[in-house]
Amino acid sequence: MGSLLRLLLFAFALYLLFSGIRRLFLPSSAPRAHNPKRQERHDELMVQDPQCGRFVTEREALTASVRGRLLHFCSRDCRDLYTRTASQHR
Repeated sequence: MGSLLRLLLFAFALYLLFSGIRRLFLPSSAPRAHNPKRQERHDELMVQDPQCGRFVTEREALTASVRGRLLHFCSRDCRDLYTRTASQHR
């Protein structure tokens, strides 16, 4: 019975050592102080690329006017492909 108790104490000591080392080297999952820049990102309007369907923030999106409508695109490739296809279907 004494050896089982020593084994449990040894396992518990290893657990404490491992968790302490992990806290030193890994970022904490605790909530951090309020970061205004981070909050702004959550308030941004998301727009959908009509070519590929990907959502991007309105600020990061590339725009093009197609048939009088302002459209938002995730990349230059999507924008160019969409405008080429739209001009062929006129």
